Amino acid sequence: MKKNKYIFVLLLLISISVVCTCGTFFYVKFNNANVAANADDEFVIMTSCNPVYIATLNVVGDTDGVTVSNLSQPTTGCLHDYTLTTEDMKNLSNADVLVVNGGGMEGYLDDVVEAYPELTIIDTFEYVEDRVELPEEEEHEHDADEHSQEKSLSQTPNDFHRTVEADEHEGHHHEENSHIWMDSKLFAYQVQAISEGLSQADGTHADIYKENSAEYVGVLSKYVDKSGLESLEGANVAVLHAAFVYTAGSLDSNVVAVMDLDEERQVSAGEVSDFIETIKANDVKLVLAEYDYGNSMGKLITEQTDAKVVYLETLVHGAYGADDYVTTMNENYARISNVVE
Repeated sequence: MKKNKYIFVLLLLISISVVCTCGTFFYVKFNNANVAANADDEFVIMTSCNPVYIATLNVVGDTDGVTVSNLSQPTTGCLHDYTLTTEDMKNLSNADVLVVNGGGMEGYLDDVVEAYPELTIIDTFEYVEDRVELPEEEEHEHDADEHSQEKSLSQTPNDFHRTVEADEHEGHHHEENSHIWMDSKLFAYQVQAISEGLSQADGTHADIYKENSAEYVGVLSKYVDKSGLESLEGANVAVLHAAFVYTAGSLDSNVVAVMDLDEERQVSAGEVSDFIETIKANDVKLVLAEYDYGNSMGKLITEQTDAKVVYLETLVHGAYGADDYVTTMNENYARISNVVE
């Protein structure tokens, strides 16, 4: 009798164990299925760099079922030479859309197109280039009279594919200056490009994208503050980073000398001498630079000329949120205002 009692208890324990195991199995399976279903319902947007990330955050807003993530950012150096990480490639494999600055900024873009041929790519530079005459960055010479002139806003691009990085003109090699976000008017076009591109790729939320885009363009127009810098209209300036050609353009200043410095840039003594002489000859009072790569040259300019060097942010390195474009641009203009008499 006692033996039968032990057998009964053993069988009962085994039965409970089997029931618990089966219950756990089906719960996990059901839960994973729900997670997978939710993942399939998400519209996943990846962005290539901080400026288009900020723009996309504002276009998407708090739209349900849409997520926005930025690819890994280089902590130093130029975006042109950035190489995608394993994590970046993994994230891209799950993405529905990749928003890029374009204009050759993302040197890895061809690799992404080859690896993910079905991935929708929104090229904001191409969109802007269709509407605005952008300054060309010439390899050996710079035209001091190049300025951005707006074309008709009513033009609509046929697609959002990648743009050609360079062309040949009159025997000179030209490369496009892709730092268009440094002029808030051009950045507003990038916002519109993202809105239109997302509306095509995700028609369900098209009205939301368009409404958010219009609202943010209004914010840019109202709150990016260039007051007090009117004296720079028509003034000759020099820049030590290609991005600031657009900053100068936003102030209607005349760029007479460009030295695009980065971690790989080797500057000859002759080039430095020519740059200094150009500043003196054109009575340049303001030089726009990035501190990391322009500090040494900036000190030399300060020692040998009457020009004042202002160090600005390019929004390339660091973590940024939806409101940070306006904040950073206003900080840049404030720094310029501090040295303008």
